[in-house]
Amino acid sequence: MKHLIIACLVGPSLLLTAQAAAPTASPKPLAIETAVTGTLGYDNNVYLVDQGTLGRVDSVVSTVGAKVSGQFTSGASASYAATGTRFWNASDEDNAKHQLAAGYKHAFDALSVNAATEFAQVQGADQGNVYGVANKSTFTTPAPRERRDQLQNKTDLAVRYDLGQNFIRGVGKLQYWDMQTHALSGGENYRDRYDLNGGADFGRAFTPGGPDYYLGYRRGYFYQDTDGTTPTTACATSQYNRFLAGVDGKITPTLKLAAQLGWTVNDYTSSYGGADRSLEGLYQDVSATWKATASDELQLKTTMGRTVSSTSAASVLASTYQLGWKHDFNKQWTSSLTGRLSKNNYDGTTDRSDVLYTGIAALTWNSSATLAWTLSLTQEFAKNIRTNVGSDFNQAAFEHSLVSAGVTWKL
Repeated sequence: MKHLIIACLVGPSLLLTAQAAAPTASPKPLAIETAVTGTLGYDNNVYLVDQGTLGRVDSVVSTVGAKVSGQFTSGASASYAATGTRFWNASDEDNAKHQLAAGYKHAFDALSVNAATEFAQVQGADQGNVYGVANKSTFTTPAPRERRDQLQNKTDLAVRYDLGQNFIRGVGKLQYWDMQTHALSGGENYRDRYDLNGGADFGRAFTPGGPDYYLGYRRGYFYQDTDGTTPTTACATSQYNRFLAGVDGKITPTLKLAAQLGWTVNDYTSSYGGADRSLEGLYQDVSATWKATASDELQLKTTMGRTVSSTSAASVLASTYQLGWKHDFNKQWTSSLTGRLSKNNYDGTTDRSDVLYTGIAALTWNSSATLAWTLSLTQEFAKNIRTNVGSDFNQAAFEHSLVSAGVTWKL
């Protein structure tokens, strides 16, 4: 079943890319880029928890990486990247990550195709962590989970047909995680999961070169493995229907907007925690970029929707609100500031909300056309808002700081 799901979207993407690179078109790379990167930093809370067995473990963190990418005249692209990360005081978090990506973007008169797929393999520890706390934040486990043995795939496919200023577009999207961690008593045992959806958009560009406005529908499936057991009252696998309205393009010469707003209805295979088997609510995915001046750019991002989780036993409504500012002092020096609020609300009778506040500052010096140096600082605070349980959920609060210096060399 897993292989069939992946083939539904990944197969067409790879096929289109292969066709674009076929000898009949005799494409040659327009550009091949190679880059080498390295960072050295300090993490004061590797496991993102303040209490328990792994509370406040700190470590020096170093990474080395390389990436090769090529763009072809046919519209095809491909890249490979490898990154190795070492935690000097937490060796279980050491890992190597390989990323292989392919894409194809081309227009055939009124018909256009945009396909992209990326496979990522992480070689890390094959067991989850034992935290030694009764309750922790839902923002605690994602980072360590990404450092564990696993295979990921992200695929997007869109085929569009223009009828004058009107258009119809078929779309598909897959996010897939094959978690390869072994069951560990008292620890985090991450579950395989995927989010697959497809549908169609019907829209119009009211002015030539202007933004696209459209109405759309998505039929999707959240799958969450239950580790071989038959789910009875604790499983967050669901099917969903989503109705949305969207806009994509330049609203003004300095303002670019990509936004989807709609309503999603999730039908779950079982109830859990007192939650209804049918849950519905607002869906949003908005990104706005405003070029305020020649040297300043503001970006706003916000998302909201129910999502797959790592445990498979809970449904979570996740939302994020992010504001970023980028400033170019000159051709050599640039800086950025980012503020983000993330919130996870549990469905059901469990009245729990986890909140994460994140601030990121970065300064980049382009010392030459091929060499760039970056200094960055990330500061996070997490807390739990809960009204009907005792003080043990104070364990969900944590503080996290990460400072790093990095270099990128384009060969």
